[in-house]
Amino acid sequence: MTKKNSFAKSQLRRFFRTVFPAIAILLVGLFVIFTVFVYKISYPGAIPESVNPSHYLLPSLDLATPADNGDIIYGWWIPGLKGAPIIILAPGYGMSRSDGLSMAVGLHNDGFNLYLYDQRGSGSSPRGASTLGLSETEDMLTVVRFLRDRPDVNRERIGIWGVDISGLAALKAAAVFGEIRAIAADSVFQSPNDFLSYRIEEEFGLDNRLLQFGCYQVFRLFHIRSSFSTDEKIPLRALSDRNILFIKGDNRRRLGSLTTEIYDAVLPQKELISFKAARIHSMSGEDLKNYDRQVVNFFHLNLR
Repeated sequence: MTKKNSFAKSQLRRFFRTVFPAIAILLVGLFVIFTVFVYKISYPGAIPESVNPSHYLLPSLDLATPADNGDIIYGWWIPGLKGAPIIILAPGYGMSRSDGLSMAVGLHNDGFNLYLYDQRGSGSSPRGASTLGLSETEDMLTVVRFLRDRPDVNRERIGIWGVDISGLAALKAAAVFGEIRAIAADSVFQSPNDFLSYRIEEEFGLDNRLLQFGCYQVFRLFHIRSSFSTDEKIPLRALSDRNILFIKGDNRRRLGSLTTEIYDAVLPQKELISFKAARIHSMSGEDLKNYDRQVVNFFHLNLR
């Protein structure tokens, strides 16, 4: 009996010595793969500013917004009529603030005060890594607090145009600040996991749930201080008295489906429009003109 037990233990130790290293190597390999994917998505790279406000004959000032954590958010302030509402123009992931200038022309003609700024990880001089909506929401709250205290604006009427990540930030900020009365949200989603899965499929052509799950866990590990809010949904009930324009495009079908889900869940004061193309970097031609016209009309009707 003792010999049998000894033999069994020996076989078990041999099994563990053989299998455990293989399992460990597999897990480390998967972790490295997940990390590479998350890193590449978190750093979309610098986006040159091909134009600035002067190209559109728009008056502007470089405005630095200080954040509580010591960060500085740099943007263009385009003044409108004294006492007019503010509209924050926040291009999304992989875009630069210059991507909002064509729209700024129409809004400036209506007298609105405008502020354009880049999201984390994007723009001509990226600020660190994109957090897919986590820190971007805090940035949006910081910008709103800073701008509403300007003496030359109507602090009770604020609008926001946001694309994907900044669209999520805009809706969450509107749930906090009642002064935000109108939001144009393009290709919006509920959580960073939604956008991470979209980017994995978009950038790498992979629609694999195990890969998406693993990448999301690594993403949460990288942002462990904010991990409690990674699954926090948009408080849609707090938006029931706002005017919201939801936008989706055939070029971003997965995000379009997520946008429709949010639209269906929101109470009245909403509108959903679909374009051939949702807003992306370097959009041009008739698609751009039609898009800008619709968004400018929305703010004209709901913020004047």
